This record gives sequence, structure tokens and C-alpha cells, in this order.
Amino acid sequence: MVATDTLDDEFAAFRNESNVSTEQRVVYFINALIVSMVPIYLYHAIFFMSFDTYVIVYGSVTLFAAIVLTFAYNNIYRIKRLKLSAARDHTITMSKGNKSVVDKKAVYAAKKERQSVVTSHEAIALSIMHNNAIFLISTLVFSFVIFKNVPLVYNYITSVSLAAGVTTFLSTGSKHN
Repeated sequence: MVATDTLDDEFAAFRNESNVSTEQRVVYFINALIVSMVPIYLYHAIFFMSFDTYVIVYGSVTLFAAIVLTFAYNNIYRIKRLKLSAARDHTITMSKGNKSVVDKKAVYAAKKERQSVVTSHEAIALSIMHNNAIFLISTLVFSFVIFKNVPLVYNYITSVSLAAGVTTFLSTGSKHN
């Protein structure tokens, strides 16, 4: 019976890793929207692509990239959270002292919950940093190297869209540090 309870707890923890809170979704989307706007500055300032003329293109591609990047943030978050949790699981120990068993268990549970929150926040930060770097580097490579001879509007659409897609595709891999 005890082994079944432990196994159920482990499965419940794994299922909860897949659930994304509304707060996390908002944080992911806002960050994705901000990083998706960076190429607008690139194309407006460097390539002189008019903002007034292409506002619909800028808006739709930015919104698309933000939505796609939100999935990438969540994928990397789950991977980083599991790895960080596994690495830190052994760091919390039961306190030794004159306290009763109930007090020790309560203190242990509180420490474990605090560590879980810190680990979650760290995983969110790592996910955002990792995906933003891949997206921005991919955008630059697509813009300046691969699609440099393509007309600017099509260059922008394909570069930003493909960069978001590549970032999300790479976030689904299992080889993350």
C-alpha cells in the first residue's frame, strides 16, 4: 500500500508538470510578444521597411510568432523543471532535533514547497532565456544569410515565422541541459 501511494504521488507530480497555470501562460505570452517585436525594429531601422505601410504584416507575423514561442517556452520549462527538481531532490533533509514527528514533517513539507516554487521560477527564467536566444539568432541568420535576396516583406514573414517554428521544434527535443 505504501509503495502504491508513493507511485501515485510521483505520477501526480509528473502530471502537474504538464499543467501550465494561467499566470505562466501570461508571462510566456508577454515575453514572446516582446521578443517577437525585436525583428520589427530590425526591419524598420536597418532595412527601412515602413511601419505605416506594413503594420498588418508586422502585427500578424508578430502575433503568430508570439503564439508559437509560447509553446516553446512551455516545452523547455517542463524539461528544465524536471531536471532541476531531480537534481535538488536530495538537498532537503528532515531536521534533527527535539521536535515531534508531526512538526518535522510540516517543516520538511514547507521546505520542499519553497524549493519547488524557487525551482519553478528558475525553470521559467531559463526557458525564456534559452528560447529568446534561439529565436533571435535564428531570425538574424534567416534575415541576413538565408533569405538576404528575397524581397523585404517576404524576408520578414519567412524569417520571423521560420525562426519561431525552429525554436519550437528545437524545444521538443530531449537533449537539453
